[in-house]
Amino acid sequence: MNCLSLSDNEAGLLISKTITDLQAAAGTAEAVVKIGTALSRYTVFDLQYIGGCICREAAKLPNPYQRAYLPYSTDLLDQHHRFITMYRTLNFADVPLKNPELWRKYWEIARTVYLVRTRKTDDPFPQMEHPLSKFFYRLVYGYVMLIEGGCGHPIGLPFPGGATVRQEGHRVLCPIRDKEKDLPSALCNFCPAEQDPDYR
Repeated sequence: MNCLSLSDNEAGLLISKTITDLQAAAGTAEAVVKIGTALSRYTVFDLQYIGGCICREAAKLPNPYQRAYLPYSTDLLDQHHRFITMYRTLNFADVPLKNPELWRKYWEIARTVYLVRTRKTDDPFPQMEHPLSKFFYRLVYGYVMLIEGGCGHPIGLPFPGGATVRQEGHRVLCPIRDKEKDLPSALCNFCPAEQDPDYR
């Protein structure tokens, strides 16, 4: 069954159970298996819908920014594909989680935030507000940021006004890293990138 066809109540129960399982992970191998199990529930239909919504959002952007942004717009699905390939080939190590407290907090915040639809009921694409659609992002970037040590925004990603995510040696500098501290659920608050000092 398609994840995005589940009722909000069914989705909420599934998300809550998944979060409990993830928070109990003792190391990276167990965490990868639990994320992989959760992501494997998403069908081709679910992925096509999520991808279609991303394309629609990108199509609304004005040029020339749209042209600069488009190569980075598929990062979510690219990261998902890369994760699933690694998960299915069992090509991952087992080491202690880098920050168990941050790991538990990352998932706990999602327990309530992702169960609330914030858009109006006449939204023409209601499935993008589906709890499991929003949870998909957190599953993918939970691996990318908290296990792999990557960043929520790809290096080179442009922002309106000309700022980009850039790398200096081993440091990744992001122009918006600290801009959403008042929104506890924002992925930026868990990203290992540093705030770019040129855009404080």
